Amino acid sequence: MLINAISASSFFYLAFVLLVKGRTTNRLANRWLAAFVIFVGFLQLGDALTISRTYFQYPHFYNVFDPFLFGIAPAFYWATFHFVQPSRRFYWQSLWHFIPCYLIFVLSIPAFLESKAEKLAVLKVLEEQGQVLEPVGMVIFALVFAQCLVYIFLSYRRILRHQQNLKQVSSSQEGTDLQWFIYFLNGIALLLLFWVVEITFYTNFLDGKMSWIYWLGTFYLGFYAIQQKEIYPFAPQELAEIEAIIEEKPLIPSIAPSVDEARKEQLLRLMESEKPYLDPELSLPKLAQLMQCSTHELSHLINQGFERNFYQFINTYRIEESKRLLQDQKLDHLNILAIGFEAGFNSKTTFNTTFKQMVGMSPVEFRKREFMV
Repeated sequence: MLINAISASSFFYLAFVLLVKGRTTNRLANRWLAAFVIFVGFLQLGDALTISRTYFQYPHFYNVFDPFLFGIAPAFYWATFHFVQPSRRFYWQSLWHFIPCYLIFVLSIPAFLESKAEKLAVLKVLEEQGQVLEPVGMVIFALVFAQCLVYIFLSYRRILRHQQNLKQVSSSQEGTDLQWFIYFLNGIALLLLFWVVEITFYTNFLDGKMSWIYWLGTFYLGFYAIQQKEIYPFAPQELAEIEAIIEEKPLIPSIAPSVDEARKEQLLRLMESEKPYLDPELSLPKLAQLMQCSTHELSHLINQGFERNFYQFINTYRIEESKRLLQDQKLDHLNILAIGFEAGFNSKTTFNTTFKQMVGMSPVEFRKREFMV
């Protein structure tokens, strides 16, 4: 019972951390994520009250947490949705996803209105039966499991799409590609698997140690939650333009607007003279300010004029700069990470991965080959 109570309090504390984090970073997404964590905490609290037989002292609280069971998966999905949406507006349509919660609440009203004696009788029957699920319970469990699978799939799909969309507006995906959230999602999937095992085997599995896994899960989830960065740290007008760029469908070449050659030459001169790509935080709006044009106009210029997205366009210059630095024997005292930073990258992993994709070998191999020639 104690570990269930500790686990529940840990989830509630994690929700508090997310709400505080949401005051400055990814506000609406963190609020939805806090709701998800609170709902999971309710499950652990319900288990604690059952094991401790607290419901026998306060029977009117029995089943009060049941409606939240169907809110766990949609709350997590809407957290995902708002992490990847630049506009960060509240969508009233999201409430439709909680219809199962409303239905369970309505169906539970007669049980809520039962007398203390009636509830105690039900609790005694359930205690005598042990932890064997009745057919109705099995159906509810199957529905919750299916709901979780659907929303986990939808969340994965949105994150993967976000990682592609991000390349249209950012030159670096470190910390904003929601890779940490994929780890978070993997943790949720793993906890779901443990929950299935617990429901299937009950106390015969791991001798009641499943609650320890849930408790450790709060540390896993909390570790990644507190590391998050603002996904789209732009002004409202820039966010609107970015959302339009992301949602815009690719144009057929024959009907796409023509490229302004003068603008194209201006961009090339800017890249060569001012080298804005050396800024590791360079974004499409920031480069548009240097070009004195709209974000949407610059996006079209890069996509149509150079047949690349923003991420590819900027990192091509960074790779060429890093190659120049790697070939300079006067800089052989600099390690690979320092070379990457000098060229505008903000992490060794991103530098190595991008370099190998564009050059066909790692920076270390490239340097060795150049110095051997």
